[in-house]
Amino acid sequence: MKYRNKKAIATLIVTTLIFTCGATGVQAAPAADLNIVGNVAAAPISGVSLAVAQANTQTAAEQAALVQNMGVAQIDNYLNVRSEASTDSEVVGIMKNNAVAEITGAVDGWYQITSGSVSGYVKAEYLAVGNQDLLNSVKTRMAQVNTETLKVRSEASTEAAVVTLVGQDQQLKVLDEQIPGWVKVETADGEGYISTEFASVADMYQYAEKPQVSEQKESSSGGSVTSYALQFLGNPYVWGGTSLTKGVDCSGFVMQVYAHYGISLPHSSSALRGVGRGVSYSEAQPGDIICYSGHVAIYLGGGKIVHASNPKDGIKVSTATYKKILAVRRVM
Repeated sequence: MKYRNKKAIATLIVTTLIFTCGATGVQAAPAADLNIVGNVAAAPISGVSLAVAQANTQTAAEQAALVQNMGVAQIDNYLNVRSEASTDSEVVGIMKNNAVAEITGAVDGWYQITSGSVSGYVKAEYLAVGNQDLLNSVKTRMAQVNTETLKVRSEASTEAAVVTLVGQDQQLKVLDEQIPGWVKVETADGEGYISTEFASVADMYQYAEKPQVSEQKESSSGGSVTSYALQFLGNPYVWGGTSLTKGVDCSGFVMQVYAHYGISLPHSSSALRGVGRGVSYSEAQPGDIICYSGHVAIYLGGGKIVHASNPKDGIKVSTATYKKILAVRRVM
């Protein structure tokens, strides 16, 4: 196995789009039927990210060589990523089953890897390397909306009935791509078709996550979480951003607020639907994470949320039921 040309390897799979939140207030502009593929490259933080393969710029031989340096975790529970090639070294991340990593070296039964934002060493026996069929089986095709409001139609035609409207940056699972210029997607309101003119379509892979911090920096009661979150009202929304003052998106906002209390969360609205434990909305408490299709927020209590809404409004307070709630997660 060769471990050269890391830049080329990163171009194939580690170039990522972190699909986060969709914009609110999507009725402000006329809905459109849409069709270009625009890609925004950003390094994944943790959990689930979108990898965009630049296959059209590479020969088959180059692609095959790059696949040989990609590994997929094959383990019942999870695989520790360690700082050194030793079981006595620090755990710097974990790879769940089917998480993907780039192999950058090998030493004494260990692989040196980079998976998302996590770099370190894993036991070689738990990583399946160079298996194109396995890589294909663990990916999910996703579409991200690139316009303020997009119509999802019952058929692949601008004359077909509208199933629902989806907002900018919202991520949708792709079910079928057989019709040129259209993709069939899954939404909270049912299946339908969107034109690819204003939707980016990419492969989604799972990457390593940074481990949960056991000792919290300060008390993380629901009240303290919400009080801290409300300090940033009015600050800007930036897609893919992680700064609570200079710009953040919806999942980045939740991630960074909880990071203040030593709790590590993924930078992905869909991945946040699986953290902590689920509770019903009727049981929601201040500090719980409210999950929507393509969006997340922090519950304040009294039917209100605080969230990084969209580029126009930034971080704001809204009514929790302004759109359909998919899940409520409690991480404390």
